[in-house]
Amino acid sequence: MNKMSSSCALMLVMLGACSAAAAQSGPVVLDLQTESKASLWLNVGGFSRHFDRQAGHNENNLGVGIEYRTSNELSFMAGNYYNSVRKNTTYAAANWQPWSIGAFKLGAAVGIMNGYPAMNRGGNFFAALPMVTYEGRRFGLNVGLIPSLKDVDGAVIVQFKVRVN
Repeated sequence: MNKMSSSCALMLVMLGACSAAAAQSGPVVLDLQTESKASLWLNVGGFSRHFDRQAGHNENNLGVGIEYRTSNELSFMAGNYYNSVRKNTTYAAANWQPWSIGAFKLGAAVGIMNGYPAMNRGGNFFAALPMVTYEGRRFGLNVGLIPSLKDVDGAVIVQFKVRVN
């Protein structure tokens, strides 16, 4: 199986597992004022701003993805983008954001991605990062923080999204 096929299969398995776990967790009681309908978003990639300005990273990270918000606190996302080291990255993640103020949500995205040679030689690896989300009526933003670690140059990332439903 080639790398793209295995990445697509990985995304489908991850999204299916997350959906099954959410379905088995039982009924969720929400305050009627905070309850929201499920929403589907199209993610169109975005930009990154790296802390090491001399490294020559690609900071125009265009791509395409989907995000399905099941509640005010939880969404599932999957997609593909052209990353900072000029490779294609495929990702699947759950975005849990238990804190919110108006249209802003705060939490963390946790999932699997690939395409970064410094991480598992470009293969699949686990990733978690803090995430702030703004969701308006039709347009939104995901803003994440990638910390600087041993072989990783940290960055602030911005992903743009458009509501489909």
